[in-house]
Amino acid sequence: MKSAKPENEYIPIDLRISVRRDTLRLISEMAQDMGISINEVFSFLAEDSVIDLELLEDLNEIEIPNKCSLDDLKNALLKKKLC
Repeated sequence: MKSAKPENEYIPIDLRISVRRDTLRLISEMAQDMGISINEVFSFLAEDSVIDLELLEDLNEIEIPNKCSLDDLKNALLKKKLC
């Protein structure tokens, strides 16, 4: 499958994993219901589990102070809308 961004193209990899029998049964049923292969289910699960881990900003531009007050921390979090 091709992506609009070449660096984001799907790369096939062979994996060997172990899952419990009940887990395999559920994943197999899920694949059947969706009309896809078990490999595709695992691929979707892997992508969904890391989708939110993509960094929204460059960490190299972040300055970490040696110390700060609680108010400074609250203000920084509010400024970034993290809380």
